[in-house]
Amino acid sequence: MEGEEPQPAWGRLDKPSYWLSQPARPARAPLKENVSADFAIVGGGFTGLWSAIRLAEAVPGARVVVLEAREVGFGASGRNGGFAMTMVGRNLHDLVRKVGPWAARRIHLEMVAALGEIERFCADEAIDCQLTHPGILTVSNGPEQDQRIDQDLRAARLSGLDDFREVSGPECWEMVLAHGVRRGHFEEHGLLLDPAALARGLRDAAERRGVEIYENTPVTHVDTHPYRVQLATPLARVDSRQALVATNAYARVVPQLRRYLFTVCAYVTLSAPLSRQQWERVGWAGGMGIEDKRVMPHFHRPTADGRILWGGRDAPLLAGPPDPARDSDPRIFRRLGETFRATFPQLSDLRLEYGWGGPVGGTVACIPHAGWLERGRVLYALGYSGHGVGPSALMGKVVRDLLLGRETALTNLPLVTRRLTPLPPPPLQARVLKLSQRVLQRSDDQGGDAGPLARVALRLLQ
Repeated sequence: MEGEEPQPAWGRLDKPSYWLSQPARPARAPLKENVSADFAIVGGGFTGLWSAIRLAEAVPGARVVVLEAREVGFGASGRNGGFAMTMVGRNLHDLVRKVGPWAARRIHLEMVAALGEIERFCADEAIDCQLTHPGILTVSNGPEQDQRIDQDLRAARLSGLDDFREVSGPECWEMVLAHGVRRGHFEEHGLLLDPAALARGLRDAAERRGVEIYENTPVTHVDTHPYRVQLATPLARVDSRQALVATNAYARVVPQLRRYLFTVCAYVTLSAPLSRQQWERVGWAGGMGIEDKRVMPHFHRPTADGRILWGGRDAPLLAGPPDPARDSDPRIFRRLGETFRATFPQLSDLRLEYGWGGPVGGTVACIPHAGWLERGRVLYALGYSGHGVGPSALMGKVVRDLLLGRETALTNLPLVTRRLTPLPPPPLQARVLKLSQRVLQRSDDQGGDAGPLARVALRLLQ
């Protein structure tokens, strides 16, 4: 009908994300024969691949085996927005509140180094993941978000960090013409990239270092013995000296982790390519990534092929493991479309073409963690809470040092030393998570004050 807003063509995807729909080399063969290994890694996402690369570099000749249930990058690693940020936790203020200014400074500086390593590694290994280094603009859309901008800036000063620059409203509008933006802060270290292409590039780089990667090889059972770990798959098994569980949200099936890990359902939309005239309407010449200061934030960025990626807002929390039925939700895609139109009213003629969802591994503190399931034998690394592209590169080095029994500055970071906060007992988990998601979403939608429950939840988070 004339005047009707264009509807997104969500059904066009035949893979879990736009990134994963791009042409790729054929999948690696599944494991069909029993093998012995020094290190077995369960999960072919960023954490598993970075860990495999660092172990292969640290122990030349070691047999490192990666077992991936689907294809490399199938989970959150291939479905995210492609932001590689220094963020660990919900934001810098949140990190300082939880670990203190000195530890937050250490983590931040390690993350700055990790992003530099990602950039150099991609250049050295010729990984074409459309990587750019435009920085990250964090913006406020309301008075309560102004306070969160101030909290981050105070946390940076308290931690002795000088790489968070306050940006006024007019300065924000010079960067991008986004309706409703009041002010913000800018950090120069952020990268943007194609995450599925990075995952596939890491797979190739790992194989060049002798790592064996088996796709379509789910691990069905793990047995630990005094001197080895045995991992069963549908067609064969791996006997390994040590093992790493690097499946993030999918690790919810591990009994020891159920009391600490929950599933966040994250959603992303993607526009059609913009014309030159449409880009002129929004500016965005710097091409930076943008995230707002909602509790459940929006994030948006330009892509290498001239589209706008827009994600976030609603993020249902599940007590159970990832559910593929939750990867597509028309209601949530509609709500994302509403906020996209409200932020860029000058793009009313721009069609949103793609939409996808995916499971994210969340923890109460929103800080990733590495720890032992079986001391000296089985390690886990997970819990990025939606910001894993950058921290997973740091986690790869943490995993290397832990599995090799090294005590280093990395193994003394809060990512290792800070204990995970348990969720309520199983009968209450689903109710608590559902209530939390509801009150926080209402708080965001109503501008930060949705009643006493929301105020309590926000105090716990802020």
